[in-house]
Amino acid sequence: MSMPHQLIARWGTGLARARWVQFLLLRPEHPGRGSGAGTTPEAEGQPAGRMLGPENDRHANAWKDVRRLGVVWLAYAFTARNLVRLSVPALLVFLPLGMVAASALVAILDGSVALVNGGFDLIGSPGVPVLRWSAAVLAATVAGQMVVLPATTMIAAGRLVGRNVPALAAVRAAARRWPAMLALVLVGVVVIVADLSAGFGILMWNGAQVPAYAATVLLLLFSLPCLLAVPGVVLGRRSARSALALAYRLTFNAPWATALTLAFGVVLFPALIQQVLQWATSTAPVLQVGTAFVLGLLAVPFQASVIARLFLHRLALAGMIAELREIADELPPSAPRRVRPVLVLAAFLAPSLLYGGAALVNPLGWLEVSETTVTANLPHGSGDEVPEVDGRSPRPSLGSSDLRALYAGPGGHLVMLLDDSREAKLLTCADIVCARPRLFWAEPPAVDGEGPAVSAQLADGRVAVTTWAVDEQYRYVYDENWRARLGLQICDATACAPAPGGKPLAEVGWGGRNKVLALAARPAGGLVVAQLNGLPAGSDADEEELSLTTCDDPACTRPRMRKVAKVPVNTRTGGGRDIIAAVAHDDRPVVLRLDQDNGAIHLVSCGDPACTRASVEQPVGESQSGYPFDRGDRPHAEMAIRADGRPLIAYDDGAEDGIKLLDCRTRTCSQADTATLTSPDERPAGLAMVVDRAGRASVAFQELGRKQIILATCTGTRCTRTPVTTIRGGGDHGLTVTLDDRDRPVLAWMDRHGDDQDLLVTVPLTL
Repeated sequence: MSMPHQLIARWGTGLARARWVQFLLLRPEHPGRGSGAGTTPEAEGQPAGRMLGPENDRHANAWKDVRRLGVVWLAYAFTARNLVRLSVPALLVFLPLGMVAASALVAILDGSVALVNGGFDLIGSPGVPVLRWSAAVLAATVAGQMVVLPATTMIAAGRLVGRNVPALAAVRAAARRWPAMLALVLVGVVVIVADLSAGFGILMWNGAQVPAYAATVLLLLFSLPCLLAVPGVVLGRRSARSALALAYRLTFNAPWATALTLAFGVVLFPALIQQVLQWATSTAPVLQVGTAFVLGLLAVPFQASVIARLFLHRLALAGMIAELREIADELPPSAPRRVRPVLVLAAFLAPSLLYGGAALVNPLGWLEVSETTVTANLPHGSGDEVPEVDGRSPRPSLGSSDLRALYAGPGGHLVMLLDDSREAKLLTCADIVCARPRLFWAEPPAVDGEGPAVSAQLADGRVAVTTWAVDEQYRYVYDENWRARLGLQICDATACAPAPGGKPLAEVGWGGRNKVLALAARPAGGLVVAQLNGLPAGSDADEEELSLTTCDDPACTRPRMRKVAKVPVNTRTGGGRDIIAAVAHDDRPVVLRLDQDNGAIHLVSCGDPACTRASVEQPVGESQSGYPFDRGDRPHAEMAIRADGRPLIAYDDGAEDGIKLLDCRTRTCSQADTATLTSPDERPAGLAMVVDRAGRASVAFQELGRKQIILATCTGTRCTRTPVTTIRGGGDHGLTVTLDDRDRPVLAWMDRHGDDQDLLVTVPLTL
């Protein structure tokens, strides 16, 4: 008698006393019962008393059985002992496929890829070529799995019956069974879609999530025995229909045990291990990608071993000895061949080493980006559990529309101003990595939060922040005696305090709360405060006054206010960016006024530091589309002053013209050249601009259509656009930019995911 036949004979005669079989099975059903029974032990001349006695399949004890007796553990131990041999089919198929797919992806990428935190990342939503590539790779992966899984199952089954099936022979045999395997794949797709549709239908019918999810899980769970059709196709050479019928006959007397064995051994445990290792390597992108690739290859041998072992022993318990003998006889002839572990190990590590080398060397010169999710490093909790001080929590929280300004200070530290309808906040980071951010209040409790705070960075790196202080008794009382006084807070990296010796820069009553402010630092260390005074209630004037307050020191101990110009009345404000103030290197102030009603821009240029003479130009006229009050797209503008005093203006008028850059030829911008930074089919949102020491403008904006943040680098009107990061949430919730000590642009922006929001810092390192 041949060796396989001897092994099969031992299985039939010694099942009751073979303890390893008991550990191999979850719940052995009574042999000879049900439609799955084949040749009985008595027919083989074996006493039935030696067979395992009948046991009921109790789903309540299924998990206990998995831990105590399950097929899963012995199958995993078997795979570990034979891992080298069982991994060969996956390497033979998926390693070349992965190389071809990676090469094709590199060829079709259109520059929207970057090295983000050391790992390759696609910037923005994928375009049509990438979607086609993804579909092709998915189809090729499914086709490869149709060969790899049955081939590995054949090798595992051969080892279980004492045969060493060559990997190439197993792959060829599996490939010849592709029609039946394709039919199984199609059946699996139909079953999964039907199960999910049933769960969705329950959810739509009664709106109850728990019953819908429970029904979906149960349906999927009892669809898993379809996997036992794989060895039926490749080992028993059955058709897909016959293999499925056999799979469910073998499952009939132990449905819960079989379904849970396949669920844990084939699906849950591999997925759990992969998730744990992905989390453990999340801080090292190269290692994370390499781990994912290796685990993807290693999962197949473990899954195939569970399927093969469960299939063979269900056959044995059903008494289908003839079927077992036929499987053993039909396996490809084996010749003892030694598998070289070194070659297999090299094949496993080759993709990871190639990926790591490409990420380290960056041979194609792709953009390198550093990005940090600052909110992930903030202390958890909203601060509500901390007792309030002066009517507010001592620990401020972060809102989705808070971000107002970003500054880079000495040593690379970052300062961000955040403000909504309450007191302003400051967030500081020691460097661009922002590993330990600090978030604290920038304003005292008793302030009027109607208008957003504005800020400016002083020469020593500190930040001046405006605040409207009110008397304590009038924090929540509004009458004819209500007053608010404009003052300054001086902030460093740890706290903010009132400007020492500072005097009120303005005072308003309840009817004058419509002041609009802008703040700019002077080269010598002082400040300039620009104010649009607004109109009294009931006034029908069509112009309002712009005044400038100049200070020789940051505390504004001796402020000097002067009315310098009149500009058209703006019936609504744009959240603190209606006016933008800047000071040229020769100490002459420049103020940009953006009309929120029609998108027009007026530029007020001072002829001297005290602004005794001022000129008003309109470099951007009214938009032709008009701006009704309910229009959602509001205009935006940014301004920066170059070393020679000429302004650069970036604006989005909210119409279909997109974002434009004005390169002013004169200080008053009476003449300017224009560059269009967006295309007609794009959806720009958000706008920020900064000018480096060489006079180049970096204009950042969000492109909501492709889910990208784009940085346009312009010398004059010659601009180069570069996608720098991906918007993974909603976008359009705040965007600012500054320059670090190496003249690199640093972006801070808000990303929203439902009710949650993230504050991110993105730095293009090789732009």
